[in-house]
Amino acid sequence: MADHSDAFSVYLLADHPHLVEAVARMRWQEWGDEPGREALSWWVEVTASEAGRHGLPVTCVAVDAVGEAAGAVGLGEFDVAERRDRSPWVLGMIVRAASRGQGVGRQLLSAVERYAARQGYPQAWVATGNPAVGFYRRCGWVETERLPPEWGDQLTIFTRML
Repeated sequence: MADHSDAFSVYLLADHPHLVEAVARMRWQEWGDEPGREALSWWVEVTASEAGRHGLPVTCVAVDAVGEAAGAVGLGEFDVAERRDRSPWVLGMIVRAASRGQGVGRQLLSAVERYAARQGYPQAWVATGNPAVGFYRRCGWVETERLPPEWGDQLTIFTRML
């Protein structure tokens, strides 16, 4: 899998394992204050375990012109324990601060949508906190419900037909 724009290319993280720690570090800096997830080592372990190549979980990484990770997004069987009846789920969407607003998130989201469709999934799901609600709406995802906060933010669940 390779998806290219002028400034960024998207690949499977499994094909670029040297970027696992950089992706984990971005996620840790964004969400490392969540209870039980404060250690960078936890994020490295989870990111490595989600860097599959065939089936789920799988992670896509956006790479800039100098070969650094600009962002990443995963696709897994489930995200919200109470909604295990739905699959697949977009997981851990992150774009480094310096690359935000440049289309990296849209490019990553499109890559996992295409991957899920190729795997035969008719739709995908995502649960997100308030800061990213507008992003998913702008990308054509449809809000289906809101769940009470688990550790701070209210979770909004979106879906998209593939």
